[in-house]
Amino acid sequence: MLNAKYREKSLFWRPIPPPAHLKKQAFNGASDGLERGSLTSIEVGGNPLVQAAQNELLRDYEMRIKAGFDEIATVVQRLLVQQKRPDFNKVLAEIVRKELGVHLSQEQVVKFTENGFDSNAFYGECVFAQFMSMSKEFFEQDPLQGQNKTQAERVFKEAGFHAVGVAPCADGRLAHFISYVLRLPYSVTRRKAHAGALFDVSESVRNWVFIEHSRFRNGVPNSADEPTRYLKIAVYHYSKSDPHHQGCAAHGSDDAKAAEAALSKLKDFRQAIENRFGCGSTVQTLLIGMNTDDDSLKIHVPNQQGKVCLKRFVETDALFHQTNNMNAEQARDRIQQVVDQCNVQLGSSAPVESMNKLIAWFIENNFSQIAYVQKFENGCYSDIGHAERFIGIGNGFEEVQLRNLTYYSFLDTVEEGLNDVNVGIKIFTGLNLKRGLPIPIIIRCDYDGRVPGSRDRAEEKARRIEQALHDRYADLSAKSQLQTLCTLRDNTGNHAAEKIPGLISL
Repeated sequence: MLNAKYREKSLFWRPIPPPAHLKKQAFNGASDGLERGSLTSIEVGGNPLVQAAQNELLRDYEMRIKAGFDEIATVVQRLLVQQKRPDFNKVLAEIVRKELGVHLSQEQVVKFTENGFDSNAFYGECVFAQFMSMSKEFFEQDPLQGQNKTQAERVFKEAGFHAVGVAPCADGRLAHFISYVLRLPYSVTRRKAHAGALFDVSESVRNWVFIEHSRFRNGVPNSADEPTRYLKIAVYHYSKSDPHHQGCAAHGSDDAKAAEAALSKLKDFRQAIENRFGCGSTVQTLLIGMNTDDDSLKIHVPNQQGKVCLKRFVETDALFHQTNNMNAEQARDRIQQVVDQCNVQLGSSAPVESMNKLIAWFIENNFSQIAYVQKFENGCYSDIGHAERFIGIGNGFEEVQLRNLTYYSFLDTVEEGLNDVNVGIKIFTGLNLKRGLPIPIIIRCDYDGRVPGSRDRAEEKARRIEQALHDRYADLSAKSQLQTLCTLRDNTGNHAAEKIPGLISL
């Protein structure tokens, strides 16, 4: 049974955009919850810490981008009905241009129609075209203001952290964790998603070494003599409305197992750093649980020694309701008080003051997302399960900051990430194949434009992954039910994804 708040709603509902002056203000101070900004809730009875105007902008972006993908299936159905028309090629190009904003070349139209209408290839190409358009807008126009990271970096630094790594589950219901759920600039964190939040400890250690090397050699992001640390966050998830079916698939929808597994990875990572580089190299870990029904959080508060326990946590939805009738200052004080008392009430030590403030900032930011779901989704998402539009594998995908847009999994090789890919294929068997639609997979390999040969190696790797996918899922590939796109991106700046020729590219 679903939550009583569950409801059906048109996928293409869009709010009326806020006035221009609110658009200009919407992100002022939004990435710095510790500031006493002027942008608070403008709705009667709303929580004083909610960024209401920002919510309107985020909703507009979400619905606009998702509609571009969701319309594709509707267009496919329209074309299937009209494929016998003598002027079908012309009709196809015109409908796609008007309905999807995609301009097909004559070569593409011929490919889709020369042996009868190839709806699978057409669907895949349209999904890929929408992704490329989204990527271009994301990096060149920065619609979520994710490149404005100065304030967030300052907050992290004041809390004693020079870099932040986030390891969420690959489930698409967590894809918006950075920009929406925590309201952080995407560029201030390193996100690597894995099924069940089971991140690769060795890969995380290598990244930590790279960051520390940059500090020692170049003073980036800060000088090595500054007493700051690396913060590693693991994010597991659960569903309160349907815990036995809509929890983490990688852990059999067992919330306790999901939390334990994520915590175990964090402990292994911390121990690996200490064993290899000495206790003076201690990193801080943080465990967060996310309720995918309403985006509220369960933040496990570290004690004075930085240790995390599954029994010690603060739930943001409870705090949200407790602070509704307070002013902003009272609400912030209440948040810090609850965080500070969380461990003491369970016989442990309170967190260090800087961690208290950081967690309080996370909670305040999450309040806006709780209000977002309350206003636009009646307090519980209508798609409480999987509803992703495509699978993304490889690395990067910073432009994917929307819930249930992508099932994304970080991997270097298909063999190493086979479990994650299998989970994705299983999900899309239900989402797409059962509806007569193919499974679209976008492969991303980032490269460093400053390094000679880096792009060539990334291109070779992308093609190797693509070939491995088609070999692994040969039955799907033979039926044109596996549509793939190879992309690259220079990660040294705000560059959009680049499309490169692949096995089935035009």
